[in-house]
Amino acid sequence: MTFASLKKLLLFYARFTPSYTKIGYFARGLFIRRYPRDYGGQTWLVTGASGGIGAAIVKEGALGGASVIAIARDKQKLQQLIHNMGPLGQRVSSVMADMSTVAGVRALASQLQGTAQHFDVLFNNVGVLLNDMQITPEGKEKTFVTNLLSHYLLTEKLVEADCFKSGAAVINMTSGGMYNAPLGVANLNVTDPNKYMGKAVYGAQKRAQAALTGHWNQKFNDKGVAFYVMHPGWAKTPGVKSALPIFYKLQNIILRSAYQGAETGFWLMVTRPNVSTDPDHGVWFDHRLHPAHIFEATATPLCSIEELVDFLETELASAP
Repeated sequence: MTFASLKKLLLFYARFTPSYTKIGYFARGLFIRRYPRDYGGQTWLVTGASGGIGAAIVKEGALGGASVIAIARDKQKLQQLIHNMGPLGQRVSSVMADMSTVAGVRALASQLQGTAQHFDVLFNNVGVLLNDMQITPEGKEKTFVTNLLSHYLLTEKLVEADCFKSGAAVINMTSGGMYNAPLGVANLNVTDPNKYMGKAVYGAQKRAQAALTGHWNQKFNDKGVAFYVMHPGWAKTPGVKSALPIFYKLQNIILRSAYQGAETGFWLMVTRPNVSTDPDHGVWFDHRLHPAHIFEATATPLCSIEELVDFLETELASAP
């Protein structure tokens, strides 16, 4: 590592560690803030529900009286999660779905529509950062489908089919990684191993996810659904441990719990701050709206929101 790289890394940790870790969570007094946590009569959809932040969301919903549909690929992990919840597990139903494939997400959307249920909230939580490129059987890069295309397809299908109750919310779980990327399509579905960089494509996908939030608020403004994007800070999850092992070791003691990372999502559901159609409106973190861009280099988009949507629609159309 060069001196310049080391300096950049140290400045990065010095700037964000006090805010993104549990230090920021406790310093802001989030653990003592009170707001209603009664979700009785509600139905929640949670993707990526078998562990980490997704599992914390499932537990919170059940604890507050909601009926929770926990969605993940690993049946055994979902069953173990429900078993470990004891009596609260009776409020949770599991749905197996492979959200790394378009076919898997289409099947999931059809299954959910077929239940004739109406949902109060969708947590677009599933996500993964891979250091080595993986191509799905459909010929697409795995994290592109998991982190972005699956969210786009599932949300569009459910909203257009009027599967949400009036006053429902869709909460997109982004990451601080988005702050390193401008909005663009070139890094979304990278299938050339010589051009693939896991952190770079992850950041680009999360930036696009944040921009879609404003797009959906505009497109579906007559549906009675509010769209928000939040990021959890730095949380101690299995995904972070496997994708960023050095970071995990350095920050382990002060990383947020999965619940602390998810908590702003619960606050958003209850307080319902005003939404915006601006793709650069900002990101909710620790009950506050933070700027959509930290670094000036990412503020100029490389594509319009219309071009992003066209790209995603083309990718869906090309799936078998």
